[in-house]
Amino acid sequence: MPAALSARTRQAAEQATLALPFRVPPQEWFTLRQAGAVLGLAESTVEKLYDKGELTGHRHNAGRGERDHKRVPRAALIAYLIRTADYTDESFADLYCAALPHLPAATLLRIARQANRLAIEQPLSR
Repeated sequence: MPAALSARTRQAAEQATLALPFRVPPQEWFTLRQAGAVLGLAESTVEKLYDKGELTGHRHNAGRGERDHKRVPRAALIAYLIRTADYTDESFADLYCAALPHLPAATLLRIARQANRLAIEQPLSR
């Protein structure tokens, strides 16, 4: 499970996503029902996405063994919204870049390496 985010990091993340065309509340974890409200989907649809691995999170049974409780981190919701968005390449790039400033340096370097790798592999005509 990822480490808890500091209040400062949560505030920075909230500010970074203000430029995005969707609004994700600044809490760290969401129930499937809450995630559905953010995504505009039914709770059952969010659970199917979670079970198929299209939406990531954390699962536990709260010690009772009755039913798994599934939680989705805020970052996974934002990633899903960006991944499934139907934007032009240019507007998508602008939105994606607006969401990056709150990420740690190591994560930004990882993204930069992957972007460079993809840019080298693909022709410029795209």
